[in-house]
Amino acid sequence: MATNPKNPPEEKLAEFTKLLESSRKLQADILNYGLDAAEIYVEDVDGDWLENWDSNTYFDSIIFLLESDDLVAVRVREKLREKSTSEIASELEKMWQISDEDDRILAVKKLLVGGVNVASSNRDISDKNEEDGIELLELAEELLEKLDQIFEEQE
Repeated sequence: MATNPKNPPEEKLAEFTKLLESSRKLQADILNYGLDAAEIYVEDVDGDWLENWDSNTYFDSIIFLLESDDLVAVRVREKLREKSTSEIASELEKMWQISDEDDRILAVKKLLVGGVNVASSNRDISDKNEEDGIELLELAEELLEKLDQIFEEQE
């Protein structure tokens, strides 16, 4: 029996474990805080988030892209292999709402490096670090271009 190289069993198990942990945390928060737990998970509790629960097409589109064989998606998955697809999609959806394009690109670049600052404060930055920074910036720009294309199709 051949295993799928795209999602080895270990990765599937790790993703399932993360989902199970987050589900248990949600359950514990609901038991501890009751209806007030919604404020932990939803920014605009008094808004129409519940009515629009099923119409979260941006999130679904990002998931679809990230799970595809698209070269950009493959590179993003490689960079963020410790995060689940839903975590990445959630972060990207938040970043998509940043109005300034340069800030959006920098936020995506920061996500791709795992929240670690790419440039050190030390002036002695190696060529490798500079190449990595340029590669990450290009990947962030390519990813945002893909999202632009997807979201334009939905409008």
